[in-house]
Amino acid sequence: MRTIFESQLNADQYQAYQQLYNDNLRYKKYFIEENRGQRTIMEWLFSRGTNYTCYIQYLYSLNEEQKIENTIDKIRTVVYAIHKPFQFTFFYWTILIFVLYKFNFKNKVLKIISAHLLFRSLGDILDKFGDLYPRYFSNKYTDQLMHDSNHIECSYEVASPEHYPFRWFLTRQIGCTFWLMGEIVADWYSLIRTREIVKSKKTIWYVYATCGLFNFSKIALIFHHWFFFITKIYDENGVYNNEEFGKFYNVYWVMQLIIIYASLFYDISVYYVLKKYSFQISISGVSFVKKFKTYSTYRIYVTALVSAIFLPMISLTIFARLYYYYVLKLKNLDFSFEEIKISITNLQYFIIFIDQILLSYSNENSDSSKKSNKSNKSNNSTRSYSKNSLTKKIRSPNENNSIKTLINNQMITLINHIN
Repeated sequence: MRTIFESQLNADQYQAYQQLYNDNLRYKKYFIEENRGQRTIMEWLFSRGTNYTCYIQYLYSLNEEQKIENTIDKIRTVVYAIHKPFQFTFFYWTILIFVLYKFNFKNKVLKIISAHLLFRSLGDILDKFGDLYPRYFSNKYTDQLMHDSNHIECSYEVASPEHYPFRWFLTRQIGCTFWLMGEIVADWYSLIRTREIVKSKKTIWYVYATCGLFNFSKIALIFHHWFFFITKIYDENGVYNNEEFGKFYNVYWVMQLIIIYASLFYDISVYYVLKKYSFQISISGVSFVKKFKTYSTYRIYVTALVSAIFLPMISLTIFARLYYYYVLKLKNLDFSFEEIKISITNLQYFIIFIDQILLSYSNENSDSSKKSNKSNKSNNSTRSYSKNSLTKKIRSPNENNSIKTLINNQMITLINHIN
């Protein structure tokens, strides 16, 4: 029995279509068309779709120019993926810190910043490689109220990574793991710096506890991605399972909210510890300690201000999402706030780089000031010595006369020798 698409073809077109169908039968094994609920993770991972006929229809619709364009797109994607680290938000900030520290990778700060760059860049590269999989040949329901095999049509454009099992695995499981690992390493910055200042274990445990909570919330998000099995992406009819992903993203946004709150608690704990030890810091002779305390305070003020503005809105948005989804049963509403989430997340990392630049600049000025003081002391010492010497000469006229007599005698001897 012909499909609606096939019935619209004339005899010659249908023959060409059938020839294309037969020529690509070797790829049919990559399409999961039967027993979808019983297929393994590996079968789904390497699948190209849930409808082989849909794949053939797409190939038939391509002209020569479109085929070449698809090849160019693949090459472009690979080049863009290689170039991705240079587009990373913190790439040039990182290079600047490397230069300021003269590429001394033994320094703890450089180790943290290097790991942050490495892991997050790898996540960006994998995310870009996901564009190599722009189409997954599946089914979709023609009537949202009738979910059966009689109301199905072809669908192949991938609207988001979760529509393609392998792309989901590459970008949202592996890629997201790298992104969050990079963030976790950078989150240690405040802990390490605070530990260098505050030696009391009884007080600094607040910072350890909140840092651990902050890290754990991100590790939990990594596991949340990995425990969503790709066998759930499509239902028995080979249609994208929007309901399963709706549940996934409900938990995802709640976890993102927890991460933001954990970040705020972490900053507050650092502020509390530095404030508690403000007396010791104020009497410390080490300029770095005082400067770090000052810059950390400003950093926390900025973070608190941003949190005060956006946290209530984000919290209300997530609660509204859950209410509409579970109470009113409206499951296709878009409540995402990805751009705001990225801005809040990146703010604390921007401040790390600003922190380091200010500390480096302050230390350089401090060193210059010390050198200037040493130079002044040296000049004063030299002047004092010269003054004392001159005084001695003035106070010893007999000694000066002896020297003059000796010089005169030498000159007379030299003249006699010449004559």
